[in-house]
Parts: sequence; C-alpha cells; structure tokens
Amino acid sequence: MEKYSAEAQEIFKTVQMIQRWIHNRFHCCSSEKEKMKLGHDLTMPQFHMLVTIKEYEPLNLKELSERLHVSPSAGSLMLDKLVELGLVIREQSSEDRREIQIRLTPEASETLKWHEQQILSGIRELLKGLGDETSRQWVGVYRKIREYLISTQKNDK
Repeated sequence: MEKYSAEAQEIFKTVQMIQRWIHNRFHCCSSEKEKMKLGHDLTMPQFHMLVTIKEYEPLNLKELSERLHVSPSAGSLMLDKLVELGLVIREQSSEDRREIQIRLTPEASETLKWHEQQILSGIRELLKGLGDETSRQWVGVYRKIREYLISTQKNDK
C-alpha cells in the first residue's frame, strides 16, 4: 500500500463527517432562520457560490465560474437561482458597460453572517468536546496545513 494511504483515508472520512455534521446544523435550525428572515434553504453549491462572491466581489461570471471550477453555463444557472432568491445582483460595470458585475445583496451578507455564526458555534462545540489539549493540537495542525497551502499557491502563480 502506498505511503500515507491509510492516513489519507482516515482524514477523508473525518472531513466528510464534519461536513455532514455542519450541513445538518443548518437544516435543523430552519425555524431559527425564519425568525431571522433568512429562510433560504441554500444548497451547499449555492452557499459556496455566495462565499466566493463575498470573497472576490465584484466579479464577472467568467471569473466566478473559474473560481468555482464550473462552466460559465453551469455558473449562470446557479447564479440565476441566487438572483431569484434576492441574494445576488448583477449590475453594469462602471469601467466597461459591456461587462456585468456580480455582487451580494445586503440580505445575502446577513445570511452569510448567520451561517458563519452557526458554523463557528458548531466548531466551538466540537472543540469543547475534544478538550483543551486536543483542540490546541487540532488548531496547530490546521495552521500548518493553511501555511503549506498558502505557500503552494504562491508557487503556482
């Protein structure tokens, strides 16, 4: 067996479990979302698109599609649904009238803020359950992973 195969499988399974656990936290809290007038049942790809727009806005459809690694036609379909939900706006670029810029609406910003708080609450719950020492170790490993990924991104440019 290839070196690190068992470790890779273990990490893969754990990441999947964490993602499912966080995803379930969103859906179990829909009554709370309704109270906050954020009652959108976003799919994970839609949520990911909103996060990407927030990080890079303003951007055009081609840039958004490239960042999401989807075709422009698939990106456009996803974007149409978010526009329909009132979470994203398309507006004419002030620099090039032929270009359409994509931005979040204030409601989308509030939705993302609420979701981020839910995720952070879940992570705090996980960390509390793991205890101080394991939590410190986990954060240390994630910090090293982040540093490694940042360094490889710089080398890819």
